Amino acid sequence: MTRFKNNLRKYVQDASFRSHTPYSGQLRAAVVVFSNGDWICGVKVENACYPLVIPAVTSALVIASSIGRKDVVAVIVSGKITESEREFIMQTVSPSLDQIDSDIIRQKGYTFDVEGSPLIASKKFPEHIDSTTGIRLAREAATYAYVPESDFPVGAIAVTDDHQYFQGANIECNDWTKIICAERVALASAMSAGATNIKHIFVSCPKSPNATPCGACRQVIHEIAPESTIWMDRGENLSEKFYIHDLLPHAFVLSH
Repeated sequence: MTRFKNNLRKYVQDASFRSHTPYSGQLRAAVVVFSNGDWICGVKVENACYPLVIPAVTSALVIASSIGRKDVVAVIVSGKITESEREFIMQTVSPSLDQIDSDIIRQKGYTFDVEGSPLIASKKFPEHIDSTTGIRLAREAATYAYVPESDFPVGAIAVTDDHQYFQGANIECNDWTKIICAERVALASAMSAGATNIKHIFVSCPKSPNATPCGACRQVIHEIAPESTIWMDRGENLSEKFYIHDLLPHAFVLSH
């Protein structure tokens, strides 16, 4: 029990160095532990537009949800858990996670007795992912969306230059200011795994085949993956390709 918990504490400290925090320099990571002992990591992803910062705990929880994992029994943070982190965990996971041990919030009675394996919300292809395959994967990702507020599922995958892709789906909670879109979940997943060379982003909005990324996602894509191409699912028609500088020609930039 103690060994597994201590291993996770070390893992989350090491993972914090993958944080994207060019403005504050404050490293932060979180690990979400599932009922079978497996876990997944999320890191803090900052943006020049401060309201678009993705906190580490948020990152880890939305990545977990976007691959269909809801069986969260503990969250470990690389530092003392803040009140805002605790509130978000209680809102999005379950009020049953109410046992707090400084850097750990866990389900009452959970003792870290089963050690699983680290999970990454990604897969790797041996060769280039074409637009047809990318859109198919984005459509599959949309099936993991959690959208009780909007009933508007979106799926996305972020693809690196070595053909690895990271999955994301939009994850909602009753506080709309904390909702994370699919594109940003996919990017957070990539950043949390240490992948920063994003070349393509594929997006599917099943209920709106003419949609494009929202303004918030455009800003984040511009900062995290400025050279990437964005492919939009157009239903029965051919997918449509965009470049972020066309979607957001005058992005907000903060010198640092």
